[in-house]
Amino acid sequence: MLSRKIKKTIAITLAATAFFLLALFAAAYSRKRAAELRTRDWIVAVLEERFHSGVELADFRVNVLPKMSVSGKGLSISYRDRPEAAPMIRVEQFSFDLGFWSIFRAPYKVNHIHLQRMVITVPPKRPTNGNATSVPAIPFRKLSKVSAREIDCDHAELLIFPSVPGSNPLDWEIHNLVLTGVSPNQPFSFRGTLTNAKPKGEIATSGRFGPWNLDDPGATPVSGSYGFTDADLGPFPGIAGILSSTGNFTGQLDRLTVNGQTDTPDFSLDNVGKPVPLHTDFSATVDGTNGDTVLHPVRAVLGQSVIVANGSVVNQPKQKGHQINLDLATPKARIEDILKLAIKSDQPFLRGPVNITAKLSLPPGKQKVIEKMTLDGSFAIGDARWSSSEMREKLQSFSRHAEGQPENEDAGSAVTNLNGAFLLKDSIIHFSKLTFSIPGADIQLAGTYDIGGKKIDLQGHLRMQAKLSQTVTGAKSFFLKAVDPFLSKNGAGTELPITITGTEEQPVFGVSVFHKKFQKQMGKMESR
Repeated sequence: MLSRKIKKTIAITLAATAFFLLALFAAAYSRKRAAELRTRDWIVAVLEERFHSGVELADFRVNVLPKMSVSGKGLSISYRDRPEAAPMIRVEQFSFDLGFWSIFRAPYKVNHIHLQRMVITVPPKRPTNGNATSVPAIPFRKLSKVSAREIDCDHAELLIFPSVPGSNPLDWEIHNLVLTGVSPNQPFSFRGTLTNAKPKGEIATSGRFGPWNLDDPGATPVSGSYGFTDADLGPFPGIAGILSSTGNFTGQLDRLTVNGQTDTPDFSLDNVGKPVPLHTDFSATVDGTNGDTVLHPVRAVLGQSVIVANGSVVNQPKQKGHQINLDLATPKARIEDILKLAIKSDQPFLRGPVNITAKLSLPPGKQKVIEKMTLDGSFAIGDARWSSSEMREKLQSFSRHAEGQPENEDAGSAVTNLNGAFLLKDSIIHFSKLTFSIPGADIQLAGTYDIGGKKIDLQGHLRMQAKLSQTVTGAKSFFLKAVDPFLSKNGAGTELPITITGTEEQPVFGVSVFHKKFQKQMGKMESR
């Protein structure tokens, strides 16, 4: 057993310790008001020194027991030299712990700060004309640098105002934002989730930000990576599919270089054709103040076809959207991949390599893409092969007759070449020049194709290598020799006016001979 003397010593020690702690807590509580005023003054001074701006704090509270914690509302940091601008940073509520000893002294490091509803505003860059008036500097006290290990925010919003007056700001909504390693004049790490309006979805992003550029906030450096999944293209009129994208970005807020890729396994022109897988690899420069984008070569793979695009995406504030202008080329493409987007048939009617060069213009608006886009270009399809066996047989037979060998089963070919210059506008393709050739014959056409109604209206000339009398045998050949001189024109054995009308499913071919028109549809021949 312990001796009475030892017990007494322990009791005295415990009593002294308890008295000391009680006195310490009493002193702390008695200094609550002083600590509150000092801490408020310390927070305002640190922020004013850091941002060289005025700071307002609507409400502020300090709890000293069991440890010192701080909470506040209505924190606002303004642009001192731009009174017309919205506050640089607004925080609806904030809270953090400082530890017990912070009651007696200002801390150098805060472990964790929690924010609710933070809005960061980046005004347009002010033009430098040499007439800017200088703003007197706030007399700052010499303070020790304060850092925060982690800052988390339930909801943050980044508003970047464009230089064009009256334009809406670019609005980035960020959820679950976490900042780590926040120190004065140093970049810090971030991670969070952004809500994208169109196509709607969540973008997970992380990277490095800062240091904050006080003179030109838009020039603040930023870099990182992003991931965007399950984005529905349905809200864009006229297209459909589920898009995913990953990439990285670097630069500054008002000028970012973005490199990435997208995958849309079921891309389609809504209610027009069949879904086709679409993959893109892109590089772009993005103006963060308005979303304007300059596309460096974008490589898209549609099915098995490669499409290369260059151009720009420019904000049109009055029309509440973006104007897209692209130069397109297909160094390695197949016509069947493109036809799948335009027709609902399970089997494209034509196959073969295609070379397309075109200029695409897509204005803002709620119309379907196919209705508002303008596509001006040319194409060439070499060695095209038709999927329909009936079509192949008819073309081979026609080729034999055009070569002047109607009875030679080994002559002729169904392999065709197609070339044309076109303008797609208002869902109608206008062909200023359309040539179709098979061995022994060329067809030169001009006219229109209505994509919505699938109606064909083409007129032109059929030019054959053989004279008309050589396309048949027997008595018909003998009697047709009399008209051969009248139909041999411009170096062709036979030249005849021709039309292609009807619909995509049931085209009607018409040929005029001496003002008499013959039409052929689905294997039937009729004259009128």
